[in-house]
Amino acid sequence: MKDIVIIHENDEWLVTLREEFRQRGVTAIEWFLDNGSVPFSERPADAVYYNRMSASSHTRGHRFAPELTKAVLTWLESYECTVVNRRQVLALEVCKLSQYAALQRAGLQVPKTHAVVGKDAIVAAAEAFEHWPLIVKPNRGGKGLGVQRFNTVSELAQYLQRPDLDEPLDGTWLLQEYIQPREPFITRAEFVGRRFVYTVQVNTEDGFELCPADNCSIEDQFCPTDQQSHKFTLTQRFDEHPILSLLENFLHDNGIDVAGIEFIENADGELFVYDVNTNTNYNQAAEQRANQPNGETGMGALANYLIGLAQS
Repeated sequence: MKDIVIIHENDEWLVTLREEFRQRGVTAIEWFLDNGSVPFSERPADAVYYNRMSASSHTRGHRFAPELTKAVLTWLESYECTVVNRRQVLALEVCKLSQYAALQRAGLQVPKTHAVVGKDAIVAAAEAFEHWPLIVKPNRGGKGLGVQRFNTVSELAQYLQRPDLDEPLDGTWLLQEYIQPREPFITRAEFVGRRFVYTVQVNTEDGFELCPADNCSIEDQFCPTDQQSHKFTLTQRFDEHPILSLLENFLHDNGIDVAGIEFIENADGELFVYDVNTNTNYNQAAEQRANQPNGETGMGALANYLIGLAQS
């Protein structure tokens, strides 16, 4: 059996996965990427490498972790190593606009979105957008940083004058239509090995004032790893819905092996996909309440998938 190497920058997100490996008698190697070097001319170890790098790494003081991970993945792939969530997946993780383009190519509906570079250009772009209320958010941010809803252009102009304004890491702002949810929740579909595992609904009633396209996926109030939260409920509502086959096609077309994909339903029953999380986390409490078939959990499915690759 080959070694399993987990590439990451947040120890907290590995706690449950470690336990799943322990139950299976396996110990994975954890490769914390924050800074360091890449021995590009040397052959890497023949192992299974699982990329869990996050777009929000800079919020934990790891500003260049994605750039270092890109170099590492380039090295590993040049030697044809087995990589789960390869370099092109990292490119999607750190660019929401690229996510939307790929989702649209797969036949999925995304919220109306415009990109703006330069704070001084935002107000004029919002006036031309002609869709209120609207959301302003970073193309590469993470944790909901800089995500705000505005009802009028004057509200937006006033906000942009704040001295503590969080500007996007890559300089690109996104203007996005606000999708009024049919009910106060969003839905997240989990996939492991490009195979559908389950969908979970995230309740947004408590102070859900920002865009449903971001608040549910941040690591704070709506963090899936918060086992005390009752906001998460597994649901079978979409198990036979056509959106799942479209999402699976999207994963295959873009080489994404593991992801949680979030969507929202409007009052007319239309589904809008707004976020692809390629370093997905799972809520154990919700899994336990749901009595999953055969006891399957997200991290359990992930551990089985990685072990299967290492044994093949």
